[in-house]
Amino acid sequence: MNTAVIRDPELLGILEEYSDLVQSIDLETVEFDKTDLNNKHLVSEEYRKRIQAMGRGHDGFPEKIVGFDLGLDKFRCSDIDEYVRLSRASEEITGRLQAVLGTKYRALSCVYPPGGLISWHNNANAPGYNIIFTWSEKGDGYWEHLDPDTGEIVRIQDVAGWQCKYGYFGHYDQFDKVLYHAAYTDCLRTTVAYVFNGDNTGKNMAEMLIAEIETA
Repeated sequence: MNTAVIRDPELLGILEEYSDLVQSIDLETVEFDKTDLNNKHLVSEEYRKRIQAMGRGHDGFPEKIVGFDLGLDKFRCSDIDEYVRLSRASEEITGRLQAVLGTKYRALSCVYPPGGLISWHNNANAPGYNIIFTWSEKGDGYWEHLDPDTGEIVRIQDVAGWQCKYGYFGHYDQFDKVLYHAAYTDCLRTTVAYVFNGDNTGKNMAEMLIAEIETA
């Protein structure tokens, strides 16, 4: 995975609208499984090795996400008015974001509370070129992945504000490109991710988009 500096002013403006929306959420009204809040075992080396040892038996999905997807019909809220507000605003903002980015597939729009996480997994079920935007309230979180070339764990520390990561997630027939990864946060955090096809067209589109993202 690589990082890109977000310089495009229109893109930054829309992203900041989205992070403003996330900060306006009353987490007490959102219904999601809080059982594993702060459960760092799910992002530990021991857990990663267990997932790796499963080989193709691991379907690519994370076994646990401590957080919720802000996409339409993907979360529940005890306050119906709050649900309607968040759903409409999220779809409107992410729709504009997709239009600016020229992307078709939004893979994720997840909000993580303090203590939230996504457990080790590899997305081998959905290979492709990924562009991942992450916002952190204080920078007290991180992304980790197992570098398929070196076998070393690489940690990308969150920063306060928005950050962009990009890279290729391979399928099991591309054993040297399977990317095991996880994330954890001690502060409010959100991620919006987009995926392009794994062919040369998808690669070219992702590279062009990264160039635009880094252009002021």
